[in-house]
Amino acid sequence: MRACVVFDTRYGSTEKIARSLELGLREAGIGTACVSAKDAPFDSLMEYDLICLGAPTEGFTASKQMKEFLEKLKGADLSVKCGFAFDTKLDSRFSGSAAKFIEKELNDLGLRIIAPRESAIVFALKEAGAITGARLKEGEEKRFEQIGTQVGTALAARGR
Repeated sequence: MRACVVFDTRYGSTEKIARSLELGLREAGIGTACVSAKDAPFDSLMEYDLICLGAPTEGFTASKQMKEFLEKLKGADLSVKCGFAFDTKLDSRFSGSAAKFIEKELNDLGLRIIAPRESAIVFALKEAGAITGARLKEGEEKRFEQIGTQVGTALAARGR
């Protein structure tokens, strides 16, 4: 079984989470590629059994780069694929969720959602009142490694 983790990142936090998810998938015995949405080869996505998409939450939804990536997937037959959505977001009920948007798009594209979407919490780093970066909440990378293992185990079970 093979998985592709595609991410967009603004300050690096979502990439860290994607890499943790990749590590967990590999621990479950899944062959995994992890790539930026800017560099993701659309034509090779058909080689994967699981497509994991993650982005930072911006303006209550997914980043522009991830939305453009999802738009390029429209028209492809992904009905035999599994999907998983994740994001990074502020710890506020008012922050929205990129993962919620991504999961809906994956459903609309015909992918079978293998596990409910997950969010990693980030804290905004500010300088002179402007956001200059983000820091992951302690333990989020380890938690996503465990999520990757669980998702990978679920995928392997479907493949049997």
